[in-house]
Amino acid sequence: MKQEKADRRSQRTRRLVSAAFAELVAEMPYDKILVQDILDRAGIGRTTFYAHYFDKEDVLNSIIEQELELLTRQIDRAATGQRLIPSLELFEHAYHSQNQQLRALMQSRASDFLWEALQVALCRAIESALTTHWTEKYSSPIPVPVVSEYLAGAFLTLLKWWVTADMPYPPEQMERIFQQLALPGVWALLTESEQKAGIDADVPTLLSRTHL
Repeated sequence: MKQEKADRRSQRTRRLVSAAFAELVAEMPYDKILVQDILDRAGIGRTTFYAHYFDKEDVLNSIIEQELELLTRQIDRAATGQRLIPSLELFEHAYHSQNQQLRALMQSRASDFLWEALQVALCRAIESALTTHWTEKYSSPIPVPVVSEYLAGAFLTLLKWWVTADMPYPPEQMERIFQQLALPGVWALLTESEQKAGIDADVPTLLSRTHL
């Protein structure tokens, strides 16, 4: 029972610190934030803070790890379902109000590591899906790692612009925009591969005419 109470207190402290940090990075540059600012905003003491974190960078890394875990699970589920990019799910994840922490982080100067880690995770998932479901049947004129890097970068560039612009369009519209921008080139690549291979078949589910 004591351990359970201690765990609940620890979880509450981490929620308070995460929420306070998200508010602060939305208000001021990351390098201007002091631990004391976090303490004042979270309403906790210095001893409590240092029982959970080393410094403000540890807070940042903890939040990024949590968000990456959630986002990576979505990316991996899409690959399992033979989709390259869970674009709608990722747009929605950033959009919903309960993810203000993620939105604040994405818009802050402290976001570089998050975007870099997302690029790596997304690129890896796309390359795996392409290797498993595409190159077994098609001989691509462009190396799979290049296609993967391009698609991951294109999506994240659009996502970053959308978040920075304070999300002027709903997730569903952004999904359609991404499909319209990204799909033609991939479709042309597959068509060329089919023609070279002499294959007269439907494009695989993961790269259909309507969805990536």
